[in-house]
Amino acid sequence: MGRIKGIIFDVGGTLIYPVDPVGETYARLARIHGVKLSAEATTVAFHEAMKSLSPRAKGSIPSDGNDRVHWKQVVRLSVPVEAFPNSPEFDAFFEEAYTYFAKPEAWGLYPEVLEVLEALRDHPVDLAVLSNWDGRLHAVLDGLGLGEWLPRRFISAELGWEKPDPCIYRHVTDVLRLAPATLLSVGDDSRTDVEGPRKAGWQAAQIERPKRDLWSAVRAVTKR
Repeated sequence: MGRIKGIIFDVGGTLIYPVDPVGETYARLARIHGVKLSAEATTVAFHEAMKSLSPRAKGSIPSDGNDRVHWKQVVRLSVPVEAFPNSPEFDAFFEEAYTYFAKPEAWGLYPEVLEVLEALRDHPVDLAVLSNWDGRLHAVLDGLGLGEWLPRRFISAELGWEKPDPCIYRHVTDVLRLAPATLLSVGDDSRTDVEGPRKAGWQAAQIERPKRDLWSAVRAVTKR
């Protein structure tokens, strides 16, 4: 690796993870409405929905910060239509799910995250977050104690692009005023956190737990 001046972290699967599988959370919330869902099947359906709706076309990402329309599509595809045949019932279920995942307690930090950020404090490197998320991410990161470390955030639903759209990588480069080759993308997704950044001229390191965690990704900077 050449000299690194900025490390750009992905969030989900890189810094944080859902405390409970998504299907378990949806099933728990559905029970409030008298609806029984299979947690396992719902988790599978959720991941299939995410794949089917990604990547989104250029110009289709709202910049309103909340991205409710997209997440409503994801949730609708994650549960059987017959589970919530009436729109008002589904709408109420969706709002509960959307609100729940804005809570810091819905998420856990991977064990090495704070240690890695602490180790990077003494190095002349800019840190930022680049995530296909929405405005809820601010409360999540701040609530998990990451606000001090990662105040600079590039969030797709606030910018109007999502990874791997080349525009979002160029935007980060322009805002940070750093040469692309000096930026290191760190994330768990080969397409959005590795291939996309590399096409933009960045360096990239993929997280593949348990084989490669954050320490492996930032070793070139920390020398650890």
